[in-house]
Amino acid sequence: MIARGRVPWWLILIAVVMALPVFRTPALIAACPPEPEIVRTLVIIYPFYVGVTAWLACICWPARKTMTWILIVLMALSNLSIHFLVYSRI
Repeated sequence: MIARGRVPWWLILIAVVMALPVFRTPALIAACPPEPEIVRTLVIIYPFYVGVTAWLACICWPARKTMTWILIVLMALSNLSIHFLVYSRI
C-alpha cells in the first residue's frame, strides 16, 4: 500500500538544486569528445535520468525516506561523473 503524505518544501528545494546542473547539458554536448560515441549518448540521456530521479525522490519520501536519500546521493554522483566523463582528457 502506498503511504500518502506531504513532501516537505526543503526536500523539493534539494531535489531542484540537485537537478540544476542539467541546464549545462548544451555545454556538455558541445564539449563532448568525438570518440567514443557512448559519451555523447550518455550526455544526451543525462537530463532524463536526473529529472526522473528528482521526481522519484520526491514521490518516495512519505513511504521510504532512506530511498529518497539514496536517490539524492546517486543524483549528486551522476552530476559529478558526467562532468568528469566529458571534461577528462585521457
